[in-house]
Amino acid sequence: MATNQGTKSAANDIQSLFDPQGYQNVFRTMANSNERLTQVMVETGTRSTKIFSETSKEALSNLRELGQVRDEPAAYGQAYNEFFQKQMELFMRTAQSFAGVTQETAKNSAELASEAGRDMAEQATANAESAADKAGPAAKKAA
Repeated sequence: MATNQGTKSAANDIQSLFDPQGYQNVFRTMANSNERLTQVMVETGTRSTKIFSETSKEALSNLRELGQVRDEPAAYGQAYNEFFQKQMELFMRTAQSFAGVTQETAKNSAELASEAGRDMAEQATANAESAADKAGPAAKKAA
């Protein structure tokens, strides 16, 4: 019976070493990081959708111009040449726009990951130090 009581007391002592508030702080940090990452992804999606929309409108406008009736047969060749030139310029601008969005998203994501890692490491260190501070007196008490 004494051994059972000692085991129960030791289990309670071990549980008291861990600070539940510390774990809540870790989960809060994770939730904050997820919220900020979600904001980055939503902003990225919004900007990408805007780029797609503007590109589509311009491409359709270029197509409308190409489809217009011309007076001279040679004007059709010129119209095709202008159409392909405009489409190539549109493609280049669109690619540059997406590259900018991608770079900014990568930068923001890396910053968030770095901050979250640093915050979680600090909290884990604080939790470990708190447990170590409590372990000394608990060990003395057990002895």
